[in-house]
Amino acid sequence: MNTVATPTALDDLSDSGLSLHGVRQIRQAQHDQTLAKLAALNIKAPAAQHVTWVGDLQQGDGGKGAMADRLGPSHQLIVRTQGGDNAGHTTVFTAGSGQNVVLKNHIVPSGLRHPGCVGVLGNGVLLNAERLADELAAFAQHVPDIDKRVLVSARAHLVLPLHRLVDGYQEDLKRQSAHEIGTTHRGIGPANVSKVNRIGIRVGDLSDMDLVEERLHANVQFFHLEPDQVRQNLEWLSGYRKLLLSLAIDSRRLINTAVSEGYSVLFEGAQGPLIDLEHGIYPYVTTSPTAVYSVCSGSGVDLSKVTRRVGVLKLYQTMVGNGAFVSEDHGELGERLRRVGEEVGTTTGRPRRCGWLDLVHAHWAVGLNQYTSVVLTKLDVLDDFDEIGVCVAYQRDGEILAHFEPEHRVLTQCTPIYRYFKGWKCSTRELDSYSELPERARQLIDFVGEYLGVDISGVTKGPRDSDILVPAASELIPMLAGPARAGSDRAG
Repeated sequence: MNTVATPTALDDLSDSGLSLHGVRQIRQAQHDQTLAKLAALNIKAPAAQHVTWVGDLQQGDGGKGAMADRLGPSHQLIVRTQGGDNAGHTTVFTAGSGQNVVLKNHIVPSGLRHPGCVGVLGNGVLLNAERLADELAAFAQHVPDIDKRVLVSARAHLVLPLHRLVDGYQEDLKRQSAHEIGTTHRGIGPANVSKVNRIGIRVGDLSDMDLVEERLHANVQFFHLEPDQVRQNLEWLSGYRKLLLSLAIDSRRLINTAVSEGYSVLFEGAQGPLIDLEHGIYPYVTTSPTAVYSVCSGSGVDLSKVTRRVGVLKLYQTMVGNGAFVSEDHGELGERLRRVGEEVGTTTGRPRRCGWLDLVHAHWAVGLNQYTSVVLTKLDVLDDFDEIGVCVAYQRDGEILAHFEPEHRVLTQCTPIYRYFKGWKCSTRELDSYSELPERARQLIDFVGEYLGVDISGVTKGPRDSDILVPAASELIPMLAGPARAGSDRAG
């Protein structure tokens, strides 16, 4: 017979001597303690809450970092939920001195130069402690209190020197067999292998160095490394142990508590859907999730709380690494796009492969991630082109394909079908509002939005934080502040 506890029975809890009221008091105290770090920085919940994700529609070079920086002032928490220092995000802004400042970050969330923002590395991040320490030191000249405004999940797994060593070995072997993926050699794949094999070392594990040493032995054995790697990696970890433990938090609790209390949270994506482990062009993928579901898995937040999903889409196509690239141009066009767009990988320094924009897979990315709007980036790169192409379909074995199939074997057999637009042949760099865009540029922008079936909420015309133009109905307007707001059209 099932019995239902009465409120009186629940409140009694006589076995422990702790009443339900006492349990609630403890929970409230933990709740208050969770928000204490925000309170200490005088960070308060805003009148209007935004819970936003910034993701990519391509491989990951569309400008997510710059977009997160632009939206940073309207959010109190900026959270990375996946990937590691294989991501490269660039921010350009004008400092108080009037000089342009370029910040390149690989692990620290973008946007932390703005006061009132706290960066969180969630449980899904793969953390290179050396990179984190270096970036904190480099950012300190622009953000003096950066060490107080970065928090790290105790459950985030660490990328060790042994992982980077294994990454190099694996790519060398694949190169010999013509199956090289073209990784960044940052150890992300092997770190994920350790994680899935349950021999990974997390930030919180550093409180027990005996456990850490045990896990190092397991990794050395698993990857068939020299025994001395245990000592070398243990010494390396010991050098960053104090820093990491000082930043360690229960990130799931902080993020969820902040959302429930009305704080605005911005989730900054790394990489893009083409290289998502589950949905991308396997095997030419990263070993972490990059699509929108990574927000939930890498932070513990309910995905339904993320009410805005802002995609970034470069107005031409780029790629770093190997694998199928249907619209790639190996001649003069590709070289011109690479030169004018300064297309060099932020993380690797490798020249990016370039070609016209592929809308076939961009449409697939919109369906996968369900963006609420898309920002088109690098319009200015196309300012001097006589004509601009966009890939609207593929041809394969005499058949026209209008849908994207993320299968490498299929894509290598496809050729692009283009629609061409006349260029506007004038500079967009100095435009002040969206309504000033040349008619031919608007034709291209409107076509992309119609093809994708999603609102275009902005267009960037340069690398600076202020280089964005937004239409009157843009969902970004309530979230943009400061210089970036100058490019908005409030009406018309």
